[in-house]
Amino acid sequence: METARWIRHATMDDFDAIMSVYAYARKKMAETGNPRQWGDKYPLPERIQADIEGGHTLLLVDDAAALADPPEDPNYPEPELDEHRGEHERIIGVFAIFHDEDPDYKVIDGEWLDDQPYTTIHRVASSGLGRHAAHDLLSWSMRHFENVRADTGMKNYAMQHILETHGFTKCGNIVMPQNKDIDQVRLAYQRHDVTDGTTCGPKDTARQLLSV
Repeated sequence: METARWIRHATMDDFDAIMSVYAYARKKMAETGNPRQWGDKYPLPERIQADIEGGHTLLLVDDAAALADPPEDPNYPEPELDEHRGEHERIIGVFAIFHDEDPDYKVIDGEWLDDQPYTTIHRVASSGLGRHAAHDLLSWSMRHFENVRADTGMKNYAMQHILETHGFTKCGNIVMPQNKDIDQVRLAYQRHDVTDGTTCGPKDTARQLLSV
């Protein structure tokens, strides 16, 4: 089925297409009152290249490019990891995922749910070719990783809504000081699913972790 979606790792063959997705995302941010989260350059080409070469960049894709009128909101099974490249592939969304401690998360004006090892999601973007890209990427992440952190801009109300409707807790603010051309203060989010299927919250985290 051409409209079925899957997730695969990006390669350098995808570099130009990924750059276009991020350019589209920056344009949409600016149009919706959030021009300084990514500015007009972020993420920089060298950052994208490093993400790809490090195996961090994942693409949400379908095989509908040959359809005369691809549906914007098709029905499809939950996307899973599948490393094949479609014959008529389209990139629906992109994000980068990391399993090491994020240095920008060491200091928070607030409190993380816990200090357990975590996975971080960065640079989520939609190409505009289909709906629910962020939903698919977040849902896939939560199916495969128990403890996930993310951040977004103070004015990125769409991403805040998506994170919160996917069970993420707003934990406070963090600062990303390495780029002076964009807003440096970000809202920090975390979701930690413990082994009994429940989700840790800011008041019951310790109790739930002890019950694992």
